[in-house]
Amino acid sequence: MKISYLIISSLLLIFTACGKPNTSQTASTNKEIVLCFDHYDPKPYKTPGGASHISMPKVTYIDSTGKFVDNMPNTDMDTITIKCPDEFKEIALSYRNFEYTYYPILQGDTVTISMDRLDYPILRSKHHTERNRIYNMNYELRKGHTFSGLEAKTCLGNDWLVRISKNIQQIRALKFKTLMKDYCPFDSLQNMFNKYKEAYIDTINLFKNQQLISRNIYRHYKYLLQLKEYEAQRILNKDSSFYHKMEPEILDQYTSFPSYYEYIDYYLWYYNYHIKLIKVRQGSYYDWRQTFDDLYSEPFQQRSMQILLKSCIPNIGEYFSADDVTHYLNKYVEKTKDSTSYKEIISQYNLSATPNQLLLRDIKGHQTTFQELLNKYKGKVIYVDFWASWCEPCREEMKPAAKLRKKYKEKDVVFIYLAYKDTKNDWIKVSKKESLSELKSNFFILNSKNSKMLEKIKLFLIPRFLIFNKSGKLVEMDAPMPSSKQVEEILNKYL
Repeated sequence: MKISYLIISSLLLIFTACGKPNTSQTASTNKEIVLCFDHYDPKPYKTPGGASHISMPKVTYIDSTGKFVDNMPNTDMDTITIKCPDEFKEIALSYRNFEYTYYPILQGDTVTISMDRLDYPILRSKHHTERNRIYNMNYELRKGHTFSGLEAKTCLGNDWLVRISKNIQQIRALKFKTLMKDYCPFDSLQNMFNKYKEAYIDTINLFKNQQLISRNIYRHYKYLLQLKEYEAQRILNKDSSFYHKMEPEILDQYTSFPSYYEYIDYYLWYYNYHIKLIKVRQGSYYDWRQTFDDLYSEPFQQRSMQILLKSCIPNIGEYFSADDVTHYLNKYVEKTKDSTSYKEIISQYNLSATPNQLLLRDIKGHQTTFQELLNKYKGKVIYVDFWASWCEPCREEMKPAAKLRKKYKEKDVVFIYLAYKDTKNDWIKVSKKESLSELKSNFFILNSKNSKMLEKIKLFLIPRFLIFNKSGKLVEMDAPMPSSKQVEEILNKYL
């Protein structure tokens, strides 16, 4: 599950020690909630077959200015105070980078958040213990309704797990034992999810009848169940008009919920069924420019329109040129009048940089360009490795890369490592793990979204390897990877 995160804003976070709450925080309970994190630090999770997920913030919510806030509490104890002008404030807590659970926390409440032995969130109200049943509803419902520790809707909505189920006969024939560990029949998952839904509806009906929750919160829980259903149908549903069924719920009244951003993600998933695919040799991707243009003329309310169009821009930046990003960013501002996001996106995509250069920074903060590196290492063969901290296939090539560097240590070969569409902190952290941090040729690309050079070489997927000869000429656009048997033959050819 992927959520389209907007620019982080932490202005309303107030951190104090959990054991010593700020007096002013506890006094004004009518208009805020207080979250105390007691060693809340869920670890990344892999299924038995090894499937993992992209990194997810541990806590998310919408602040009083309407901005999407994500937060990583300290591993010991943090306290966050959040303004809550309405009956409840929805917060999202992640489970091991795979799932979000959404909690309507009642106005004025102070809640301690910890984990069970499997890292699932456990909530306890400080002053209203009767609310613990409500807050931990999903924790109880999960029992007996999970596969490999994940909800059935997560498995049904996961492309990797669905592909395993679709191709299980071939996987068995080829005896891929690792992949078989993640296999679960569709009908078993669907049956599991149906039983979960029945228990969910029975539970919220009981809460409503016992007057433990208001009508407003009851409706919200039904909305959250609908969100789960959309995820469960996401991969298998090929109805190109399905997105129409979601449009009645695209309303500004939901924009104060982090779950609404996931709702928008699913809507865009279904919406793109009728958007043309652009095919390249590495695969295919949707033309998000068309998605943006089509949505632009829809009669959505202002704040929802802003979220929808802004969700398209990272995908335009992923697959199209800096000129395209600039064009659609200007259209976005024209439609939404959101000048703040304009400045943030300009900075995020480094659109003010010179696009003809590939801007680089080393681990000590020194800046250079790729052209300067070509000039510096003229007279040597240059082997370029485009990688990223989040890219597992890239990481798998690091051990063979280290052996290759050692083998050519005394020869005229330079190995350059360029982190593509990465985050600086993750790049630094993983560079140390992969023994790249001490290399003078390890760089972070500052303008991944905005470089004409990357457009010229059609860099869409990584890992990707280039070779430049001793004159600085690009001679191998798709060079063999370090683990390949051909890589030494190619390097020796240019030596």
